[in-house]
Amino acid sequence: MTRNISLPSCGFSLVEMLIVAAIIGILSSYALPSFNRLVNSNRQNTVLLQLFSHHQLARSEAIKQNQSIILCKSDNGQQCTPSAHWHNGWIVFADRDNNKQLSGTELLIYSFQNQNPSLSLSYRGFGSHNYIRYYPDGRSSTNGSFILCTPQGDITARSLIISRTGKARLSSKNASGGALKCG
Repeated sequence: MTRNISLPSCGFSLVEMLIVAAIIGILSSYALPSFNRLVNSNRQNTVLLQLFSHHQLARSEAIKQNQSIILCKSDNGQQCTPSAHWHNGWIVFADRDNNKQLSGTELLIYSFQNQNPSLSLSYRGFGSHNYIRYYPDGRSSTNGSFILCTPQGDITARSLIISRTGKARLSSKNASGGALKCG
């Protein structure tokens, strides 16, 4: 005697898989832009906090070493590069000979190279746009603002505002309280 045993179905039908794929597609169309904004915001915050901490480092080293410390833009992480863009990177060094360039006997304190080409960092202020000098009393050679922008433009812009006293602060507005402008 033979018995037919029916086993329960363990798979998905084509219709069920198409419905799930459609739901995932709809949900991802809403979630993906939000996720991209979150990723860009985190990258922006990381670079801005790095810049802020390196300004603080330069200022404290100037006071501690009782000499001028330079923070300048750098393409290669070894020398100041006046033709470079701030978003490529910067270096912090003790400028013993006051020539605003890292020489063989001077100490390179820190080097930062940005790995995210989608961010744009510009400096607007008085004096040189290539470097900021911190004096032994903690003052800076200039006052101005660094503006960091993402591909989303003005709406996501953040700034680092530096006063002549050498103090720095982060803001989502410009130094006079207005909206930040990218580009």
